[in-house]
Amino acid sequence: MIWNILKRLISNPMSLFVYSILAKWYLMVTIAAIVVTFWVFKGLEQAGLFQYSSKVAIEALSNSKSIARYCTPKIGNIKDFWDCIQNPPTYEPTAEETSLEDELTKDVNNLLNSNKPKADHTNDPYDEK
Repeated sequence: MIWNILKRLISNPMSLFVYSILAKWYLMVTIAAIVVTFWVFKGLEQAGLFQYSSKVAIEALSNSKSIARYCTPKIGNIKDFWDCIQNPPTYEPTAEETSLEDELTKDVNNLLNSNKPKADHTNDPYDEK
């Protein structure tokens, strides 16, 4: 398949010229888009948007857990339930939840560390002796 395309390009110099212009244009646009995207995200990071959005997401999850634990039992009395939803109590994780989170964190760290290449400096060919 590639050979057929190359044969057609070589047989007609005009198509080779057009394809090379299109390829250069594609590369210029792609590289420019990647550079602009990088600097946009770098600016958002420096402005603190990522930290703020992370803080908001953690707070929302904490409120959701609090509402699920403390407000769900009050669903029979709609006034108490609504008051609980409007002002959710502070969420206190249980011992089971804390141990589960610690185990998961440990497992993820072990998985990430096991995928790193091990540095073997004993057989370094560039090591001066």
